[in-house]
Amino acid sequence: MKLKFILFTVIFSGSIHAQDNLRLSEISNIPLAYNPAQYVTTKTFDLFHTSRWIGFTGAPGTTFLSARINTKDNKISYGGIFSDDVIGAQSQTEVSGFYSYSLKATEKLFVDLGIAGGIRTIKFDNTMLNIYDQGDPVYNGNFNSVFPNMGLGVSLRYDNWFASVSSPSIFTSVFTYKNDYDIVYKRRLHTYINLGRKNIALKKVEGLSMDASLLFVNAKGAPAALLLKSDWVYKEKIGFTTNINFRSTLGFAFSYLIKKNYRLLYGFDFATTELSNGLPNSSQYFMLSLML
Repeated sequence: MKLKFILFTVIFSGSIHAQDNLRLSEISNIPLAYNPAQYVTTKTFDLFHTSRWIGFTGAPGTTFLSARINTKDNKISYGGIFSDDVIGAQSQTEVSGFYSYSLKATEKLFVDLGIAGGIRTIKFDNTMLNIYDQGDPVYNGNFNSVFPNMGLGVSLRYDNWFASVSSPSIFTSVFTYKNDYDIVYKRRLHTYINLGRKNIALKKVEGLSMDASLLFVNAKGAPAALLLKSDWVYKEKIGFTTNINFRSTLGFAFSYLIKKNYRLLYGFDFATTELSNGLPNSSQYFMLSLML
């Protein structure tokens, strides 16, 4: 197990892309994490935690805490998000706020414009590493740096159809140690595109409806990712979700609404690639939502 932890840390410590390690099936549950253009009709508070590579020491884990608050006329939404991402010896903490304004373009078309801003701290604890060359300057001492962050997004709503384009971080951040080629941290510009339809009525089963969506993300120098997701809801209380992340994972999730204000969710993903090399390749996530 210790050998696997060392290999895992070495693989990720050369150039770290924190939070970019999240799978689309996980991040799709926290829309504010990738798109500040939000339209909410209730005050919503979410607590989300995901654990990847289950059973593996030093495996990645991420926690989100978000708040989305609406005004009485539902034209303005605001709030914030806190995230803590840990992967081996590296950790990233981010705090940001968002502001979104909704306007009516035509009789049925609405546009949401959003902006987010905050800071991101990156920490690297070299005491957790078992380094062969103790004199290597790259791994001599701990790293701690702070970066600014800004996100932009635009969403369109037409009846039950929706579409959005967004970037949670328009700044590309690179942190090096002494030499430009000793990259410790690098954050690329990610572009998200989300398309879908809500409240698709399934007449054969009374009280059953479905939401279908497609989430696409692209970043320079990295392979694009595409997630297909369907949410089945029975009488607005019991939910079942299936998702396919092409060339990556296959997953599902269950949710249950308690007293119209609390929503519990549990999800599990299976890797569909052959690159696990004997390492754990599954992940699970939990979510608690409060709607007021």
